[in-house]
Amino acid sequence: MTKVSPSKLKIAVDLDGVLAESMLVWCERANKELGTHLRMEDIDSWSWWKRTLVSKDDFYRILDESWDEWSAIPPTEPDIAAKVSRIEKFGDLDIVTGRSKRTVEAARSWVDSQKIPYRRFVRVLGWRDKIFLNYNVYIDDAPDLMPLISQNPTAWGILYERPWNRSVEKMPKVLKAKSWLQIPALLRQIQSGKN
Repeated sequence: MTKVSPSKLKIAVDLDGVLAESMLVWCERANKELGTHLRMEDIDSWSWWKRTLVSKDDFYRILDESWDEWSAIPPTEPDIAAKVSRIEKFGDLDIVTGRSKRTVEAARSWVDSQKIPYRRFVRVLGWRDKIFLNYNVYIDDAPDLMPLISQNPTAWGILYERPWNRSVEKMPKVLKAKSWLQIPALLRQIQSGKN
């Protein structure tokens, strides 16, 4: 298995669904606007809207609007800043997100208000673009990003478990985390090159 240099890792941490529980606010807004009764657990895949009355455009519009009231978005876990700070010793930590341009300021405000440590805030056009940034480790909830990471000779993925990615199959260089407390041990495993 590919061994990652034990020196500092370049770590990309996703925002939505990994740090910020934006889908909780999305469900509240969608239920009010569309008259649905969706819960976060109902969102069991990235293309779940194909089985509902919610269009892809409405999904992303409501998600952007959820960031208009960024202070109402809770973290994915209590004490998220303390949990994230436990991985700083492994390397340089960047927030890497596909947030729309109009929500970047709100997203940065959210991260800063949570006191989450990071080196840089990086916006990409879409989740697929993350793989071209040459990070050693991607901590993400995007199920479709994981095969790209697995095939990349220099990258590892930590899939942060969410209702929409639980069906992701086991693959080389992709480890799963049910909580932030598991992530430091997974980073140690990555540094040692064990899959």
